Amino acid sequence: MADIFSPWQVGSLELPNRLVRSATWEGMAGRDGTPSHDLINLTADLAEGAVGLIITGYAYVRADGQSSPRQSGVHIDACVGPLTRVSDAVHKAGGKVALQIVHGGGQAKKSLCGAEPAGPSAIDHPGNGAAVRGLGFEEILQLIEDFAWAAARAKAAGFDAVQLHGAHGYLINQFLSPNTNQRSDQFGGSLENRARFCLEVLRAVRDAVGPDFPVLIKLNSEDALADGLQLADSLQVASWLSEEGIDGIEVSGGVRAAGKNSPSRAVQGPGQEGYFLDNARRIKEVVDCPVVVVGGFRSPEVIAKALDQVDAVAMCRPFIREPHLARRWQDGDLSPARCISCGKCFIVAAREGVACGAERLEASA
Repeated sequence: MADIFSPWQVGSLELPNRLVRSATWEGMAGRDGTPSHDLINLTADLAEGAVGLIITGYAYVRADGQSSPRQSGVHIDACVGPLTRVSDAVHKAGGKVALQIVHGGGQAKKSLCGAEPAGPSAIDHPGNGAAVRGLGFEEILQLIEDFAWAAARAKAAGFDAVQLHGAHGYLINQFLSPNTNQRSDQFGGSLENRARFCLEVLRAVRDAVGPDFPVLIKLNSEDALADGLQLADSLQVASWLSEEGIDGIEVSGGVRAAGKNSPSRAVQGPGQEGYFLDNARRIKEVVDCPVVVVGGFRSPEVIAKALDQVDAVAMCRPFIREPHLARRWQDGDLSPARCISCGKCFIVAAREGVACGAERLEASA
């Protein structure tokens, strides 16, 4: 069994412990997508808190792919300089940082990016009901190139790795899922065709960043919808990604339309932690790369047991409340994370940038 604080490796990247900060929407970028001082300080604080790998969320690769207010961008070369301030701050604090890149597809918002949301097929998006325009063939090829350029910018900005967002109903997941991909050309229909966009993105990104720069993916193990992506399909996609040389897979699941089975769920005790662990174990069996699992982890003893089955454990909400949680555990205080899974952090993010809403309420009481 790997110890929580034992080192491990993702591609060429050496990491000091098995704790990963899973990417989230921070709501701390300017209107042009560049990081604010608050975002720089947040990531530096996580590094000072001894998080093994920090994954920043979720930077749009093209202006028409923005889905949240004050979302980070990596869509133009002018983003490189400002993003360097994030990687520099993390490195000065002794940490490692990856940039997650995304296109919102049908989950992009016209009010933010000025364009009609576009995805694999012309449908009403199941998560928000918005009308989605179907992408043309040449547009798909351009989007593949846009992901590659975004990854190259992440490398130029000094990040240690890049992560493709292939989960939670965003564009890569939309292509993988039969719920949102109803195409009949080479990018739709069979699983092989539905996976083509994801695999072509990986190939283009690899060409852009070179063989030694770590490329990861956050992958939905299932959409938790009857007509969505199923685990059996994700096992095959993960195997193909492994064959193509992906350096690591973070296993997640769920989409907005899945209700209580969405990516962020209530966790009321150790028995409810690790709700994607079994899926991650199954994926670990069919790939040659490291596997990270996310999903409601709160207790070091539960994490330690999970490391019997996967390589690392990722958390999001606990690190919002306690950026120094990893260091607290490392220093011997092994009480569970203080996160209560209330979701108020995202309500705060919509107003002023991500922070623990429960903690703010307690402080004002």
